[in-house]
Amino acid sequence: MWARVVLLVGALSIGSAAAQSPPTVPYPQRYQTALVKYAVVDRVDGLSRDLYASRDAVDAMRRDPGLKEFPVGVLFALDVYRARMTGYDRQTGSPIFEAGADGHLVRNQTERTLHLMRKSQRGFGSQNWTFGGFDPLTAEPLKLQLPGDCLLCHQAAVTSDMSFSLSLLRRFVTTGAVQYSFCAQPGRQSCPF
Repeated sequence: MWARVVLLVGALSIGSAAAQSPPTVPYPQRYQTALVKYAVVDRVDGLSRDLYASRDAVDAMRRDPGLKEFPVGVLFALDVYRARMTGYDRQTGSPIFEAGADGHLVRNQTERTLHLMRKSQRGFGSQNWTFGGFDPLTAEPLKLQLPGDCLLCHQAAVTSDMSFSLSLLRRFVTTGAVQYSFCAQPGRQSCPF
C-alpha cells in the first residue's frame, strides 16, 4: 500500500515538474536538407553560422515581402561552427582565424552547435517563440537555461519578430542566392545586416 502511495506521489511530482518546464524545440532530423539555407555569417570572433529557415518562412516572405510577423510553426536554425585558428596577433594577442580563397572563415568541423527557434503562437514578443539547442554531431541537447539563454539575445529583435537576420532572408527570397555577411561584432552582439 505504502509503495503505491510513494509511487503515485513520485509520478505526480515528475508530471508536475515536466508540466512546469518550458517547452523546447525537438532536434530537426536532416535539417540541412529539410530547411532552406538562406545565409552564411562569419564573425570577427571566429564563429561562422549557417542560417536556415523552414520552407513556410520562405513562402510567407515570398507572399508578403514586407512581412512583419511569421506564421505559427516557422522554424529558424543556426548551425554554428568555430573557425580554424592559425595563431595570435603579436600586438593585440587576438586570435587569428584561417580564411579561404573566398575570404570566408575556414571551419573546424568538430566544434559546432545548433540553435533553434520555432514560432509557437501568434503575436509579437518572446513569449510566442520556443527555443532549443543541440550538438549537431550527436543530436544531444545543449545544457541551456531555456528560454532565458536565448531570450537575452532575441529580446533586442522584438521589432523583427525575434529574427536578427530578417533583411538577409528578404534578400535571399528576392535573389535566390544564399547571402554572405561578415559581422565585425564579437560574441552575441547584434550585427548590422
